Amino acid sequence: MINLKEHFRLTAIYTFFAAFPALLQLIVYPIIEGENRLGTTDFGYLAITEAIISFVFIVCTFGMSSGLARFYYDYKDNRDNYNRLVSTVISGIIGRGFLLLGIAIVAAPLIGSLFTQPALQNFGEYGPSLVIAGLNRSILTSLLSLYRNEKRLGIFVLVSLMSGILRSGFQLTGVLFYDMSFTGYVHGTALGGSLIAVGVIVYSYYRCGFHYKKEFLKELFPFARPLFFSDLIIWALLFADRFFLLRTPGDLGIYDNAMKFAIGIQLIIQGLSNAIQPEIFRFLGEGGNGKNANVKTLCNLFIAESIGIIILAILPAMLFITLFYETQLTMSAGLVTIIFVRFILISQYKVFSMPVMYAKKTKIFFYINSGVLLLNIGLNWMLVPVFGYYGSIAAFFSAYFIQVILFFIIQQRTLPIDWNIKKVMYFPLGIVFTAVILEFAKIFLNADPFLTSSVFIVLAGGGLFILYRNELKDLLKILFPK
Repeated sequence: MINLKEHFRLTAIYTFFAAFPALLQLIVYPIIEGENRLGTTDFGYLAITEAIISFVFIVCTFGMSSGLARFYYDYKDNRDNYNRLVSTVISGIIGRGFLLLGIAIVAAPLIGSLFTQPALQNFGEYGPSLVIAGLNRSILTSLLSLYRNEKRLGIFVLVSLMSGILRSGFQLTGVLFYDMSFTGYVHGTALGGSLIAVGVIVYSYYRCGFHYKKEFLKELFPFARPLFFSDLIIWALLFADRFFLLRTPGDLGIYDNAMKFAIGIQLIIQGLSNAIQPEIFRFLGEGGNGKNANVKTLCNLFIAESIGIIILAILPAMLFITLFYETQLTMSAGLVTIIFVRFILISQYKVFSMPVMYAKKTKIFFYINSGVLLLNIGLNWMLVPVFGYYGSIAAFFSAYFIQVILFFIIQQRTLPIDWNIKKVMYFPLGIVFTAVILEFAKIFLNADPFLTSSVFIVLAGGGLFILYRNELKDLLKILFPK
């Protein structure tokens, strides 16, 4: 049976501290934004630098974060081999990071020439810092995944806290005291992240020794390689629209500012997913109908928690943007609801993809996500010139809806689970379509975005309460025992 009290405790810890760095950054943005500070165009450039950092992160990681999470269960009872596995993965990440750093330095003029904006053309000034920031993120994400599987809450919390504090502190220092532009922010991100990443690397080598064993790579690569290409595809799905919108940096800044708040939602959902993934893998490994029932229960809770967090976050994010931003970035408050809701589709994707990953059918990720990417890019190419950032939003919803349906079909053929289809499929999709309809109403009726968002919250929250009333009773019993 699932210990619900322990589940909610671990979920709260993992979710809060996974999102903590992003929450701190939400405080940083209004401080560096303003009439005499960074404006919409600068935030548009920050959108491009974040896309590059995320690309570097994916290349450095090469699917090994998921590899550590999965192969932990194969090696956890053999400490020597486990240490060699962890050390080999860390060494590989560092090696790929330094290779990318060399490329960024040597090819800086060529990379800069790909941009039409003069501020972005000087890639040699900010490019190496982007690579360092991406390498730091890869190291921290992979090792935090390891600490989570090991249930080492103390070091998980410490690394998450220090990562957020140091990175945000140096970002403010970089903009306010080094260079009042996006480059100061980038340099601060790289330096702040490096301080904690170096400490974690030293600690890991001290604990596991220094190893780079090819025999482990032979087993890891067939698992991780398809995930790496799939991660590249997911990166393109999430960031391709930034490059289509770059022709109007101001609009990109408005759109990306709403996305910056959505990254907080993304990290929270990632934290929720990370909290249940070890248990789902464990139950799938034990097998049996009872274990599948536990998988179903955990996934139902994950979907409900994701939807609940999205509902609760919408109005505070809109109010925060409206109250604390000064420039045209205040317009991004009107995009919060429709952008936050897209992460419901991502939650469904995570639910249906975890059994497929456990079965080590990682090639499926590449095939399905490749088709989804082509659809997304094609729709962006057609819609963005006509509809601006709404074209990007429409492209994302269309692509991810198809992705969810395909992964549901493949998952049922790979490791069948008797889902409660209302909870994992119909209700989440119904919420998404409700948000889309209300967005159309807001545009064509010129309605107040706070009004349409409030209507959405009432409808979605009411549906969630009705569908999960039994789970809510169990939660209240845990929180308020007699």
